[in-house]
Amino acid sequence: MNAFLALWRKEVFALLVSPFVFVLLGVWFLLNGLLFSVTIETQAVQSDLSLLPPYLLGSGMLVWLLLPAFPALLCIRLFAEEHRVGTLEPLLTAPIRDSAVVLAKYFAACLFFLVFWAGVLLLFLVLSWNGATMDWARIWGGLLGAILVSFLFLATGLWASSWGSNMVLAAGGGAALNYMFLFVPALFEHKEGFMGDLARLSHLPNFLDRGFSAGLIDSYALVYLLGMSGLFIFLTWIRLVSRRWVP
Repeated sequence: MNAFLALWRKEVFALLVSPFVFVLLGVWFLLNGLLFSVTIETQAVQSDLSLLPPYLLGSGMLVWLLLPAFPALLCIRLFAEEHRVGTLEPLLTAPIRDSAVVLAKYFAACLFFLVFWAGVLLLFLVLSWNGATMDWARIWGGLLGAILVSFLFLATGLWASSWGSNMVLAAGGGAALNYMFLFVPALFEHKEGFMGDLARLSHLPNFLDRGFSAGLIDSYALVYLLGMSGLFIFLTWIRLVSRRWVP
């Protein structure tokens, strides 16, 4: 446990002092601020502010365009960069379990990504401080759903980062996998039969739009998002362990 906490603190500190991470943070805040400004100016939202959480935290541009890419970019330094600079092998031979290495890096990324969402929450708080009546059930529900989806995308990004030292492939692979989570179910959700049922059961924007950002907490969505995150964390651990199987 002491080794895990030491590594977790090291990873959090590394994220806090990384210029690349703060560039990501700045771009995220800028794009979300622009998206918020455009959305708040629409007539529908001005007449009913309860529509704002579904637009921003449901099936809007934030989820479809921005969210799949940023977790993958954040994760490239967790394994791919360490592999590139030669610090991964000493870490894996240190007196700490591979599972602890994976979890320490993952939880550090999750903690730091909450800063990304804090900026989105601040936008809603600014409206509230200026006298707007906000539907906080939808806002908190939407944030919970978006955070859980981002945790899933961090897990896929971590897995992609564990495959080698090529940081472009690590970022691109993680982002591509995240976009597949969004777009592949959307292509099949209106079909009949098994494929349609499977697509509707795994369509992430539906979880956000019809559930979390509507103020409804769906137990199936919770289990699905946490379960898929756990699966990719497990696959990352398998990837690290398998390095010892190949001479």
